[in-house]
Amino acid sequence: MPQGQSASRRNQPQISSFFVQSSATKKRALVSSHSPIDLTIDDSSSDSGVEKQPPIKKLKSKHPESPTSQWRFDASSRREYSHTTNIQDHKSRSRVDLERILLGTSRHPEDRENSSVDGDSSQDGNDSDPAFTQLRAMFSLPTKGGRKSREKPVVRKTKAAAEVGPSGETYTPYESQALSFIKEHPGTILMIEKGYKFYFHEESAKIASGELGIVAYTKRNLLTASIPVHRKEVHMKKLLSKGHKVGIIEQTETAALKKASENKNTLFERKLTQLYTAATYVDEVGSVDDLDKYSAPPLLCLVESHKLDSAEGEITIGMIAITPSTGDVIWDEFHDTIMRAELETRLVHTRPAELLVPAEGLTKMTQKVLAHFANASHDQRMRTEHFNSALSGSEAFDFITNFYTTKATTSTEELNPDKLLALVAGLPQLVAISLAHSIKYLSTFSIADALLSVKFFTKFTERSHMLLNGNTMTNLEIYQNQTDFTTHGTLMSILDHTSTKFGARLLKNWIGKPLTNKLILNQRIDAVEEIKSSKLPQLVELCRILKRLPDLAKGLCRIQYGKCTCQELASFLSAFETVANAFPEHSEEFHSKLLNDIFSSLPKLKAPIKALLAAIDIKKANSGRKDELWTDPEQFPALDEYKLLIETVKSELDEELKSIRKLLRKPSLAWTTVAGIEYLVEIKKSEDRTVPTNWVVMSATKYLRRYHTPEAKRLIDELSRYKEALNAEANKAFASFLSSIASDHYSIMRDVVNKLSIADCLLSLAHVAHQQGYVRPKFIEEDSLEIVEGRHPMIEALRTDPFVPNTLCIGGDYPRSSVITGPNMGGKSSAVRMVALIAIMAQIGSYVPAKAVRLGLLDGVFSRMGASDELARGRSTFMVEMTQTSDILQRATHKSLVILDELGRGTSTADGMAIADAVLHHLVERVKCKTLFITHYPLVATELERKFPEEVQNLHMNYTTDVRVNGTRDVTFLYELTPGIALESFGVECGRLAGLPDDILRIASERSELCKTVTEQRTRRSRSVYACHPPPFSLTLLQDTQTYGCHCSRAFNARCNETGRTANYSTAVYD
Repeated sequence: MPQGQSASRRNQPQISSFFVQSSATKKRALVSSHSPIDLTIDDSSSDSGVEKQPPIKKLKSKHPESPTSQWRFDASSRREYSHTTNIQDHKSRSRVDLERILLGTSRHPEDRENSSVDGDSSQDGNDSDPAFTQLRAMFSLPTKGGRKSREKPVVRKTKAAAEVGPSGETYTPYESQALSFIKEHPGTILMIEKGYKFYFHEESAKIASGELGIVAYTKRNLLTASIPVHRKEVHMKKLLSKGHKVGIIEQTETAALKKASENKNTLFERKLTQLYTAATYVDEVGSVDDLDKYSAPPLLCLVESHKLDSAEGEITIGMIAITPSTGDVIWDEFHDTIMRAELETRLVHTRPAELLVPAEGLTKMTQKVLAHFANASHDQRMRTEHFNSALSGSEAFDFITNFYTTKATTSTEELNPDKLLALVAGLPQLVAISLAHSIKYLSTFSIADALLSVKFFTKFTERSHMLLNGNTMTNLEIYQNQTDFTTHGTLMSILDHTSTKFGARLLKNWIGKPLTNKLILNQRIDAVEEIKSSKLPQLVELCRILKRLPDLAKGLCRIQYGKCTCQELASFLSAFETVANAFPEHSEEFHSKLLNDIFSSLPKLKAPIKALLAAIDIKKANSGRKDELWTDPEQFPALDEYKLLIETVKSELDEELKSIRKLLRKPSLAWTTVAGIEYLVEIKKSEDRTVPTNWVVMSATKYLRRYHTPEAKRLIDELSRYKEALNAEANKAFASFLSSIASDHYSIMRDVVNKLSIADCLLSLAHVAHQQGYVRPKFIEEDSLEIVEGRHPMIEALRTDPFVPNTLCIGGDYPRSSVITGPNMGGKSSAVRMVALIAIMAQIGSYVPAKAVRLGLLDGVFSRMGASDELARGRSTFMVEMTQTSDILQRATHKSLVILDELGRGTSTADGMAIADAVLHHLVERVKCKTLFITHYPLVATELERKFPEEVQNLHMNYTTDVRVNGTRDVTFLYELTPGIALESFGVECGRLAGLPDDILRIASERSELCKTVTEQRTRRSRSVYACHPPPFSLTLLQDTQTYGCHCSRAFNARCNETGRTANYSTAVYD
């Protein structure tokens, strides 16, 4: 190096001199805070030419190993120096500031050390750049022999670089943990417990914000929303009702146990503890959110099979509907056409909350029907889950065999594996495949035990029941009205006077499946009549007991799944005890066989309930004390061991209190508990007592302080660990007790619940029978239906003015078909609905609103009413009408009741009349069922009555008319079924009642008169031809209509051309 340059650099201050004391201490120069720092000269250069600094008093350091080490920058010792001079304080701060600038950090070292582990603060205690790490090591490196003899810097090992999130900050341990859960459970809304809240993150937060109306915000790197812990159930149920799958992630270690563990400074351990969907969630009995007593949403699993030799679109479907909350299982295998009417009927009856179907293999028409129902609910969304591919028949049977042999035991008769497998082997193959996939799916929610009680499986279609199809259920408003889609104003609301939720669910099943077995039906209605007329005290006591019972069906399922709480168990066992002891054994005081069966089965519970109640302390169960629940202390000895340890620690705490009293010379001192913190020593400031320095202040006010002594703190931690262990052992013992109840007593308890639900339904029907104007129907062998002064049950209940009764007789000595005409708003639809509802009520076993009813048993009630499209399924209004009509024609028999309302109105007049005439002709001549046919085509009614005078009668809803001075007419509806045909529909007058403008009504009236005149002229001109050549309405036309529906006009014209007539001719006859 040139000598001049070296000399100039020796005159510059050195950075090493700022941090490290030189060996020539006496020649140290004082560097001004405004002097420039030259980093180009190394520490071997001379320091001549620098102004001398006055001597500074040396400070004592806690590391006095060498003279140089006391000046070394050390973050751990910086806070212990005394501030003796302003110069040294300034220099110390400057040194830290300079290091901060060079290392690119804005935080003190101790801030890094105090970062939270489980919080959302940053964890950046290390630098990712090795150069910075080396520079920091150089700053803190001690030197020997002055500035010319420095040691080689030691480079510290660094941790791996932390991942940086979207915010530019690194992920905290909690954020990383949350992201790992999100990755492991895609498609699931995760609620993660943290402190006193449950948190939603990322997509879960976005969905929760929209569905729950809570705020979603970005916190550090994650989109976040949160709810309080105590609101978990409320918000979770709302998410489930919207069709979401919800997972609950909880902290699996408590603060007490974590303190005692080796990893007490690490992140809390969390894991997925609960997973729910709407169908698999079994909430607590008596939950305030469970307001709908009919709500027991099932899971429906189905698979389908297509045979090569079957017609186009025809398939076979196997299904199983499982209701985990009540234990009900319904299965069926059925054939269906391209319109999927049978599948639609089962969906309407079961109303599943969740579908389990194969991801591939379903036909497009089936997928359309399922998608339509998934989006058709007005209050809930139907969730759809897919499995990869359907098992084969042998694979399904092997899986089912393994499940039942693993779960079942030979110790109890009801869970004998051989009997269970024998029952399952009787299921059709497609049903067995559905069952296997259902077991797989429910196992992920730990509720597959709902399928263990195979003997309670029921078939959807049985010979002893009538099946109401989906159209009939909707048109007659059996379960749900068409206004606000609730049960208000439905047949269900008229008949339901049950006291229990399990009774209401059974009644709903009765209403949807009326009986066709005369013997069973008479037994049911005999029981209703005896309850109505009897005054036996057993019935009064039964009514009183039913009103106080919880939902025992749901309770049994919660016991079976191990989800029952201590208080719920006490409630269930007490309820069963009340039922078992209320009635004597072998009592047959009733004339009804059904009532005797019910009352004789209830006392069978006495022995098992007595044994169960003897094993527990019912008072402790009501208070939720699982650790003190057992009457036999030797049954679970580990509980007593932990109790003894807890008492030992408490006695040591008492000894500690005595020592504190002596120390403070305060004999009356007692432990204090504040805000959940126990064993506090409370000392008033005014007492001016000397407190040991190792006592920890837990809280303080203006007048006092509260302390924990070291010994008390140790004992409190030990006490918390023992309590946690005791609680875990108590939960284990309680789960074992629930398992024994499910395996040993489930069958007899379930049988009693079934009997109680039947009794509840019979009492409800007896309540209906007590109403004024209701009579017992009489079932006859003759195939006829006679209603004398019948009334519509729902309209009568909803309106204050009296309903006009009507009398109708069809079949037997009367024509089997009635064609009903009349003015709009005249009551035609209400009249035919009344007939159908009375027939259904009678075959449920209920009294009916009429003066007298005689009927031969019907095997089905079919209806096609109203007008609506199904755009989601690609069906127009007229296509829906034709599809429903086709389904009726295929399923109706001579014992069916068929109702058709204004068939053919969705197309042109000619085509509509052709279809109406052809369909009615087929029903009268071929099917020979009881038919009620509403139409506004008088010519159709006239010709059919003329052709089939013994089989068809014409009726109309009576009315009167008055003509005003200005020529307008007033129509008065009498709502009475009267023989004959109504030649006018009074559409213009109906428009006047609706408030249409007078100008429009005047023009409409003129056009109506003109049309009538033209039609009469054309009709008179064609009568002679018509008498010789009747129109060609044949079965071929009917088949064309069934197959193509909307192409009926083409089919009609084609048939006319075959017989030598033209479409214009047919239009002239029927226009």
